[in-house]
Amino acid sequence: MRIISLSTIPPRFGTLAPTLSSLLRQKGHIDEIRLYIPKNYRRFPKYDGFLPSIPDGIKILRPEDDMGPASKILFAAKELRSQPAQILFCDDDKIFGPRWAEDLFSAQSSRPHECVALIGKDVPASVGKPSSLRPKAIRRSKTDIALRAKRLHHKFSSILSGSEAQRPMRRPIAKGGYVDILQGLGGAVIRPEFFDDDAYAIPDVIWAVDDVWLSGMLALKNIPIWLPAGVEEPETTEAHDIASLYKATIEGASRKEANRRCIEYMQNHYGIWK
Repeated sequence: MRIISLSTIPPRFGTLAPTLSSLLRQKGHIDEIRLYIPKNYRRFPKYDGFLPSIPDGIKILRPEDDMGPASKILFAAKELRSQPAQILFCDDDKIFGPRWAEDLFSAQSSRPHECVALIGKDVPASVGKPSSLRPKAIRRSKTDIALRAKRLHHKFSSILSGSEAQRPMRRPIAKGGYVDILQGLGGAVIRPEFFDDDAYAIPDVIWAVDDVWLSGMLALKNIPIWLPAGVEEPETTEAHDIASLYKATIEGASRKEANRRCIEYMQNHYGIWK
């Protein structure tokens, strides 16, 4: 069973269409696309239960309360824990290329005991000890000359032909390998059993930084995070800057501070990354 899972927040209800449309256009087999909209939000206590208009093919699920950004995966993982499923979780402010899901699902199928993510990073040496897993993933240079050439060719071809084909997307990983922390904005595939009950006991402040929390929970169970090479990176929609966690201060902590506290929590409670 292949599931795509994401969550959203009320301020972004009006900007979901590009993301949901791109998920519905995926080429490979997908059994279900789930959109989690909690009945109550920590950040939006005045939310009145209003639901966005969504296209056919997207299933809305209504948990009673939210778990912050980790809502995009933890509810689905718990519900499907006893089933042989793959869950691809992603953000609500991206446009995904048509082979994005198939590429990540296939990569995880070949590594059934590992998490597969499109992008990720290691624990900063200034705050923790990166894992010794090898090989390490190698990122492509941001000044990708080949990609620039493809996009220039695409631009002129589109002008001459009058077509509106999707422009070439960046493929951020040049060489596949391991990282310590997945970055969910590109998408990541897990199996439901990868997260046990510890994953749901998210402390105050830390609930706002899902990437580090989820990665720590995987490390606790000795589940590596693999980045395959050659998967297309999604494009960002206008929703990115609407009520974004990356620039928010929650419970007195910035995103950077919350990430640091999460790493410290993993070190002090589980002996991870120290």
